[in-house]
Amino acid sequence: MAKKQADPLPQHTVEEIRAACEAPLPAGVTMVLMHKTVTGLQVHEGGVSVLERPDRPWRQLAAVTRVSRSGFIRSRIRLRFADGSKATVRPYKPKFRCLLETGKRDSLNFSSPSSGDARSNDSPLDGLAAIFVILVAIVMFPISLVMLARELFGISARAKQATLLLPQLQAVAQTD
Repeated sequence: MAKKQADPLPQHTVEEIRAACEAPLPAGVTMVLMHKTVTGLQVHEGGVSVLERPDRPWRQLAAVTRVSRSGFIRSRIRLRFADGSKATVRPYKPKFRCLLETGKRDSLNFSSPSSGDARSNDSPLDGLAAIFVILVAIVMFPISLVMLARELFGISARAKQATLLLPQLQAVAQTD
């Protein structure tokens, strides 16, 4: 049985994306990471809408019933909707993502090489590459600890953006 082909995203040039990211977003719109995808989140008096692809209209979500902020990773905002569904959003720094980039995957999951088994490729440079990787890990470990501490204490740029988005979402949340 053949796989269902996904509708491809519209293609934009680097200059178009750069110009769109420099332009201000519409009022009440924040670019967020939602379900490993770049998404536009619009908070308005009618509730919350999302833009999942740049070639489609904004989609109204069910009424927000609960808004909470993660205790460990301060840039995560958890939403619960009236229909029982849940979502976790992480806002991007301003001008880091734009509406033209909605629908793109943004995760650390890279596809594996499709050209056979990578274990069978022995190279004389493997030992040198291993030493290089170990040295990079030693240098990057303190940097990653600093970044983790910034996230835990809520002083990272994403955590500050989440602090700005949280009251907007709480204002439109409908309590039961």
